[in-house]
Amino acid sequence: MSMVVSAPLSNQIQGPFIDTRRIYEIRERPSRMYSWTAFVTAQLLGELPLNIIGSSVYFLIWYWLVGFPSSRAGFSYLMLGIAYPMYYTTFAQWVAAMSPNPEIAAQLFGFFFGFVITL
Repeated sequence: MSMVVSAPLSNQIQGPFIDTRRIYEIRERPSRMYSWTAFVTAQLLGELPLNIIGSSVYFLIWYWLVGFPSSRAGFSYLMLGIAYPMYYTTFAQWVAAMSPNPEIAAQLFGFFFGFVITL
């Protein structure tokens, strides 16, 4: 279920990323106020609290209602609540960084994400 939800969430991330990238390319890069590394770091750190809050709510509703044992809850939360949301967020932003518009980013993300998951 987590993999099904991650694809639409990644597509929602790509649109604002491309919009702010356009602003960076038009205004900030020529003025040399900050670098591309600072821009990408700010984008990733801005998504981190939203990832943790959203995935924590998802995990709390999903894990114990299904009836999984509490002894493995910590590792499961680390993987499904922290690591996997950071993976698909950074992967979506990576695809958006190399795409000219959100439509192509969505197509490329679907292709790359499906290819990576099958490996």
